[in-house]
Amino acid sequence: MLVSVIEGCPEELWAREYAGVSFWREAYHALFWMHNFLGLKDKAFQFHPFGVDIDPRLFTPPNNTCEQADALGYAAQTRAYIDEVFDALTLDELGRTDHYDETDFRSVYHRLMYGLRHVQHHVGKLTAYLNLEGIQLHHWKG
Repeated sequence: MLVSVIEGCPEELWAREYAGVSFWREAYHALFWMHNFLGLKDKAFQFHPFGVDIDPRLFTPPNNTCEQADALGYAAQTRAYIDEVFDALTLDELGRTDHYDETDFRSVYHRLMYGLRHVQHHVGKLTAYLNLEGIQLHHWKG
């Protein structure tokens, strides 16, 4: 659904701000955290996923930009990483206490569910921004 909303954004809206945050930045933020919240315990954060320093936080001034093609490439990389993580994940690991990046989640499962909820929140926002522009996507999956 995140890929669908990124693909559904016309080029002229990619840099437009909604509620003080540009569309591209909201999309990049969702991608960055989806990829990194999936990280296995020994996986370091990827702060420059395609060679560009972009602050993923939404409450700081932007330090760079992300092109739509780069976001879609990062999304493809993230999809492959999701498959890699879930192929290696065991039921025992899901239940283990998780201290991922100084954030105490109750378990690996809790972190994964938090990441899913987080990305869906941003997919909803991005979809709403497109709806404001009269663009209707039919990408919701249950």
